Amino acid sequence: MAEKAVKWLSDTALEEVLALPGAVLVVFTAAWCVPCQTLMSRLERVLERPGMQCRGYLVDTDRYPEAALKYNVRGMPTLLLFVDGDLEASRVGAIDEVQLETFLLAAP
Repeated sequence: MAEKAVKWLSDTALEEVLALPGAVLVVFTAAWCVPCQTLMSRLERVLERPGMQCRGYLVDTDRYPEAALKYNVRGMPTLLLFVDGDLEASRVGAIDEVQLETFLLAAP
């Protein structure tokens, strides 16, 4: 069975992931969030495309509200794109696959 392109993180694991080099997409989500559920399958498909160099992670805002506060998450899903630990871009909402790919490829 293939490994999933998107993995769940705790708030402490999030800080460890952001310390790694490269592009990292962090999506703040919650189980009750219908747009978040819509985004998940799109996210998997886009991150599994050949040549996609971004790693994807999910943070449950209900389990880790401190992380959501730290990153000023006010709506869900919130997508934060980090490059080498620096926040480069953010989007809110269940964007479509084309918008998602454009968002990820815009990272320096």
